[in-house]
Amino acid sequence: MQGASVAVIGAGVVGLTTAMELLRRGASVTVMAESMEEPPASWTAPAAFTPYPGPLAERLERWTVEAFNAFDRLAREHPESGVEMGPLRELLYRPHRLEPWAMRLMSARPAAAFKPFAQVLDTRRPIIDMVRYLPWLRDRVLASGGRLECRRVERLDGPFRKEFRAVVLCAGTGSAALAGDPMVRPMHGQVVHVPNDIDLDHSVHDDGIDGSTTYVFRFRDRLVLGGTFQEGRTAVGTDPASLQDILRRARELLRLDGHPRWSELGSSVLLARGAARPARGRAGTYEDLRLELDPDLSSGRLVHHYGHGRQGVTLSWATAAEAARLTLAD
Repeated sequence: MQGASVAVIGAGVVGLTTAMELLRRGASVTVMAESMEEPPASWTAPAAFTPYPGPLAERLERWTVEAFNAFDRLAREHPESGVEMGPLRELLYRPHRLEPWAMRLMSARPAAAFKPFAQVLDTRRPIIDMVRYLPWLRDRVLASGGRLECRRVERLDGPFRKEFRAVVLCAGTGSAALAGDPMVRPMHGQVVHVPNDIDLDHSVHDDGIDGSTTYVFRFRDRLVLGGTFQEGRTAVGTDPASLQDILRRARELLRLDGHPRWSELGSSVLLARGAARPARGRAGTYEDLRLELDPDLSSGRLVHHYGHGRQGVTLSWATAAEAARLTLAD
């Protein structure tokens, strides 16, 4: 399959990263999406490197380590990408046991717990500024010889009629209809971007007590506050009540963390975003990622690569590499 012509359906972070991995392996790649302007779900991602548990424990460990190392390299070699390694404090209402390999990977150190938290962990992990990272990734695809095509794909066998030898499905929530997968469902999230005019020097998040995790992620020129978790909501965009609640919870989180200027957080807002991420799994499961070769398609090679849920950015480089290997295997 060296030099094969491959169509990648989807221009979010998973699709673009898959395109990069295919291009690195010598494939000719066209990325197809209805719009190339600000893919909603990927632009909404906060995005701090945050592994979530799932049904593929052994694969998840391997993917997590591989992806962490990829982002670490980007932070060192391509600071213009918007990726940096930074401190993140986890304030946990419920004790949480990280696997030893995860503790080592993120340099996790227990800190003294304080009320109302049962556990506090200081970690070092990749922090990815999606406002910079996604355009950088798109530019890298083009600079590496990839093509971007604004096109609505109605059927998975459609690209094969244009003489593509293989297709990789990375269409996020759109994969539900294209793949006929009832396990894919929308999981809407909203975030608020504000200036870092309070001199916050680390990121912080909690594990949520009402279903919504609260976080304040520190980037070079802004803070990103979140979040919401609205299963089944498909509409792109934000609503004032949710945004006000995010600001309230973020201020309270910084107050509990001891920041002296917590009440000044969000005195001005740079932007707010909201979109549906592709959750996948049965009830109560959101990250049952599908990454496999389709055994039934007779017209060409089809690889399913979707259903990342809340860890699309986190696992993107590792699962993209595996998707590329599956696509180009002889």
